[in-house]
Amino acid sequence: MFTLNWDRQIIRCPAEHEISFVPGSTVHFPKDTCAQCPLKTQCTTSTKGRSVSIHPDEALLIELRQRQLTPEGRAKLRERVAVEHTLAHVGRWQGRRARYRGTRKNLFDLRRCAVVHNLHVLARSQSLQADLQEAA
Repeated sequence: MFTLNWDRQIIRCPAEHEISFVPGSTVHFPKDTCAQCPLKTQCTTSTKGRSVSIHPDEALLIELRQRQLTPEGRAKLRERVAVEHTLAHVGRWQGRRARYRGTRKNLFDLRRCAVVHNLHVLARSQSLQADLQEAA
């Protein structure tokens, strides 16, 4: 497991070798060091040495992953599920490519798909209410 020290801007490999890094760049560990390392099989199969790409916003991504582990973070993720499912439904109906030329017509098509989705949701909820009333 590679560890990042953000204060010192250093990445450390499992064999405790350290190299400085810049966010948004790729760090290349020397092939001579990796070739002699007893932990090489845990890191890489490359003969050129290990390389690690560091995302420009890696510190933020780490913080967001940590937040997801808290109860508040899990609650926020559950709020997003309904929205993401709705977007997935609209995307499935509308397709991955624009159907028309021009922003205006495609915006209209997106809104049309959203209305159709909302009508499906309303019909489903009314159907469930009717079923509950019959059961009672």
